[in-house]
Amino acid sequence: MLKTLQYAKGYVRIKVTGFSLERFLNMAAFRGIYIWNAVRTPEGVEFNVSIKGFKLLKGCARKTSCRTRIIEKNGVPFILHRYRYRKVLMGGVLFFILGLFALSTFVWRIEIEGNESLHHETIMVFLEAQGLRIGASKFTLSDNAIQQSLLSSFDELSWADVHTRGTRTTIRLTEILPPQPIVNRQTPAHVVASKDGLITHVITWSGAPLVRQGDVVREGEMLISGILELESDTPGTPLVYTHAYAEVWARRYHSIEFLVPFTYSERVFTGQTSVERSFQLLFLKNRRITLPGGGNSFTSYDRITTHIQPGVSGTFPLPIVITTTHYAEFIPTPRTRNLEEAKDLAESMITSRIIREFDFGIDIVDRQIIFTETPSALKVSGLITTHERIDRHVPITVE
Repeated sequence: MLKTLQYAKGYVRIKVTGFSLERFLNMAAFRGIYIWNAVRTPEGVEFNVSIKGFKLLKGCARKTSCRTRIIEKNGVPFILHRYRYRKVLMGGVLFFILGLFALSTFVWRIEIEGNESLHHETIMVFLEAQGLRIGASKFTLSDNAIQQSLLSSFDELSWADVHTRGTRTTIRLTEILPPQPIVNRQTPAHVVASKDGLITHVITWSGAPLVRQGDVVREGEMLISGILELESDTPGTPLVYTHAYAEVWARRYHSIEFLVPFTYSERVFTGQTSVERSFQLLFLKNRRITLPGGGNSFTSYDRITTHIQPGVSGTFPLPIVITTTHYAEFIPTPRTRNLEEAKDLAESMITSRIIREFDFGIDIVDRQIIFTETPSALKVSGLITTHERIDRHVPITVE
């Protein structure tokens, strides 16, 4: 900020020579003249001083018999003086400054942070209905009103903050923790199997067990009954309906089968690249303009696209998005993997599949993999054994 203020007021860099340099500097300091970037030279001393301070140094130079000479002139006043007769240029600069000031009254970037279960597009559609969109006037928006609307419209949010600074609006959200299921023990219910499996453990707290260790059950089969007969030997005894509650564990088996071919295609990059640049004007309905001199003429290529929205100090993004697309040419080259390489790839594919398809609460107790070599591929057959809970509550309809 100090450098910006000094440049706006204008300053000069001067060179002072003479036999009383120390007296000259002491006299300048006594008069409150601010100097900076002072450097001692064989002839004298050089430093920066404001225009007003340079005029006050004339008295110091006269009393100390020192000579001052201007080396550089910097700042806005000197630029305006230099181009004072070029009215068209000065008018263009003024128009540019006024245009930037006008554009700074709109919102050109919206950032949303903290949303996990809520999709970004859902929030953007809601904000647009509230009037907050790219190109919206800041004078028609209220951060507090949008914040209250977010909290009242989305039950998933526990806290929200909407902050507009410059041409950027930042929305910070905090979502509530997923509610834990509340089990009403007063409602009669059976315990049924949520999955197929071989029963390993049955821990019953209420209800009548219908299965035991070693039984094979199917999905939907009743495990613990919520209907009790207090005196089964006596006909006509009324039934008692209760909420069956139990923890049932089972061993489950998952089969996998896939092929790992011995021949495959590998990307071999040639080193040839090309760049395509374009820019998007947000205030002209997102009009995109492609700059000449670029393009892509490759048949097989990788593409990396980056988007940059320039701005001033990160607070004032400009209504322009610069898109740069890099193309890298490659040649699909046939390769061959041996048996050991195919087995290593199969092992990594099985591990990735287990991580992707099984929850963290499921125990992997065993896995058996069989490799069968064929002329063109490695056939992989496997059996994954898991240990997991399979109990699920189903309400009982009492007539």
